[in-house]
This record gives sequence, structure tokens and C-alpha cells, in this order.
Amino acid sequence: MTLLEHPVLAPSRAPGTVLSWVLLVSTPDPDAAAPALRRETRLGDHVDRDGDDLVLTLAVRAADLDALADRLLTVVERATGRPAAAGVCLADSGLTDPEVLRRARAGMAVAWACGGSRVVRHP
Repeated sequence: MTLLEHPVLAPSRAPGTVLSWVLLVSTPDPDAAAPALRRETRLGDHVDRDGDDLVLTLAVRAADLDALADRLLTVVERATGRPAAAGVCLADSGLTDPEVLRRARAGMAVAWACGGSRVVRHP
């Protein structure tokens, strides 16, 4: 289940605009999850590591983000057999890379606090 940010805080973009998002996934077994995520992402998407967390950079319309993030989290949980959690942040909003990761990590912390197996989007 994806928890959405407050609509007032949502990025103001034209409908259908493709945006760059960072999905930060926390899983107990990132070594098993990474290959599964690489198989499920598109050619232009990137899967990297930040310590024990997986960092995905996705180019997707805001309307499609929640379904995609939920699907990728399910892929991770099936590949590892364990719960996972993720945070999402808009990457092209003039923020530095560390700030984007900090925001995605804040969403991920909320996802874990809610019991895991979910994605939380940081506005």
C-alpha cells in the first residue's frame, strides 16, 4: 500500500509529465533483491546501492508512480522472502542528491514504522 503525500504539497506538473523519482528500498537481503529489481526495471532506470539500501532512479509519470513502486516492493519481498519498505522522493525539484536521499530515507523510516511492506512518498 502506498501512502500519498497531501495533495496541496504534491509537485505541480502538467498531467502526463514524466518526472524523475528516487525509490529507496530497505530490505534485509539487498544482494538477492538487486538482481530481481534490475530484471523488473526499464533500460533507462538505474539500480544502485547506498550501503544496505537499494536506490532506484525511475523516470515515470506521477500518476503511475504508486503502482510501479508497489510492484517493485512486491518484487523485492518475493525475491528475499522477507518484508521490505521503501521511501520515494521527487528527484528533479532542485534538491541536491544528498537531500533527495534524506527525504526518501525519511519516507522509508515512516514505512518501517507503519510495519513495513509499504512505500511512503515524501513531498
